[in-house]
Amino acid sequence: MTGFHIQQIDASLSEDLEQLGTKPKFWFTHEGRRTLFKADNRETGEDWAEVIASGICGLLGLPHVPYELAHDTRNDLPGVICPNIATKPRTLVLGNQLMVEVDPDYPANEDKKYGVRQHTVAAVAKVLEKLEPPPAEGTWKPADVCCTAVDVFIGYVLLDALIANQDRHHQNWGAIRSEGRSWLAPTFDHGAGLARNEPDLKRRRRLDAGDRQRQIEAFAKRAKSSFYGSTADSKTLHSHDCFAKWCSINDAAGDFWIARLGGIARWQFAELIEQVPEARMTSTAKEFTLELLLTNQKILLSKGN
Repeated sequence: MTGFHIQQIDASLSEDLEQLGTKPKFWFTHEGRRTLFKADNRETGEDWAEVIASGICGLLGLPHVPYELAHDTRNDLPGVICPNIATKPRTLVLGNQLMVEVDPDYPANEDKKYGVRQHTVAAVAKVLEKLEPPPAEGTWKPADVCCTAVDVFIGYVLLDALIANQDRHHQNWGAIRSEGRSWLAPTFDHGAGLARNEPDLKRRRRLDAGDRQRQIEAFAKRAKSSFYGSTADSKTLHSHDCFAKWCSINDAAGDFWIARLGGIARWQFAELIEQVPEARMTSTAKEFTLELLLTNQKILLSKGN
């Protein structure tokens, strides 16, 4: 099997630094397109998680930012690259900014991404109702039962539950704005998913346990979302409960994405994972990631029946 190609990037070609986030990032021109390099300077698996998640988006048919493995040759840093999705005259408006436009009292402080109780399912859905859905592109095509921004976002939340992404805070979703129009941005920034920073020792312990399936299922069900059920809640919803709450807004859209998920076979997940080079992802991490995906898929499909 051919592995993922690793793009070799020279940091000296950097055009400007990206301020958002905590990791070294810079913009440069790649194949004639403005492109972002994001380093995995702590080698916590964020690079492989991002690329696998991108591949899963393709399997689901979700509008998404494509990520590729990369290597900064100047600083000897692993990482990923992705294209700019908001080239001029388009602009990317992040979720916290969109929330303020609807609710001036929304706490949009850019330094606080977590613990924002106003980031509820209902409040975000209200914002999404004002957006157009992403235009058809790549594997994403609108359908009769999935044709609004809310419908598409339900697919993003299913993705989060599938890959155990706990990081869809109000700066990890947004809208593309241009010439007076605003549409839901493709899903981006999934590097916190797939339990990528779980130590191999703990992964192996769960994989080798006599009650392996129960252990992995219990681990999967612990994943939290970045959404609150209401402003009175002290904790965010668990990922699978969050998906169920979003589905209550439009059951048909939820069923649409569940059907897409049900069409993905084990070998397709395995093929994506195996394309990551051993130097980036250990065999234990690969085995555990596959089991985590299959477990979350099983949980989601059981709720869809």
